Amino acid sequence: MNIEPVHVYFDLTDPLSYLLARELEVVLGELSAGDRRDPIDVRWMPFELRPPPTPLTTSDDPTLAERWDRARALAVESGLTFRPGHLVPWTRKAHELLLHAATANLQGPIRTAVFECWLLEGRDIGRVDVLVELARNAGLEVTETKAVLDVDRFEADVAAARAVALSAGVTETPVLVRGDRRLEGFHNRTALGTFLGT
Repeated sequence: MNIEPVHVYFDLTDPLSYLLARELEVVLGELSAGDRRDPIDVRWMPFELRPPPTPLTTSDDPTLAERWDRARALAVESGLTFRPGHLVPWTRKAHELLLHAATANLQGPIRTAVFECWLLEGRDIGRVDVLVELARNAGLEVTETKAVLDVDRFEADVAAARAVALSAGVTETPVLVRGDRRLEGFHNRTALGTFLGT
C-alpha cells in the first residue's frame, strides 16, 4: 500500500513549531510501538518565516505577541520556559545545517538542538560558529560542516522549499500536509494521532 508522506513545514525560531515537533515525536513513537505495519514517512520542510532581506525583528515584536502568548502557555504545561534571544535571527543558515545533517541521518537531533539553542538558551542560531558547535556536539564533522555553511551549499534548497510551500498555500508555521489534507498551527497529541492515523 502506497501511503503519502507527511510534510511538516516549520521554522527554527517559531516556538509553536518546536512544541509541535515535541508532540509529533511522542505520537510517532506511540504509532510505531502499536500494531501499525507501515512506518509514517515524515519529511521536515524548511519554511523561513522571515527570509533575508526581510528586516530582522525582535522577540517582543507586537506582530508576534499572539503566537508567543499561546506558545508560552503551552510551554508551561510541558514544563518548559522559553528564553529566546532578543533579536530574531534569520534561519536560512540553520535550515542549511539541517539539510546537511540529513546526509548523515542526524537531522532530528540537530533540529532539536537548534530549536532549544535559541528558544531555551537565547543563543543566536544565525551565526555559523554557533551552528558548527551544535553540529559538533551531535557528531557531524566540524571542518566539513563549516565549509558547507560558508559556501551556502544548501541555500538554494532552503529558498526553493519555501517557494514550493508558498505555491501550496503555506504562509505560516507549523503546518502538516498529507496529500490534500492539512493541519495548520499547533495541535496536541490527540489531533496529531488522528491526522497521522487516517
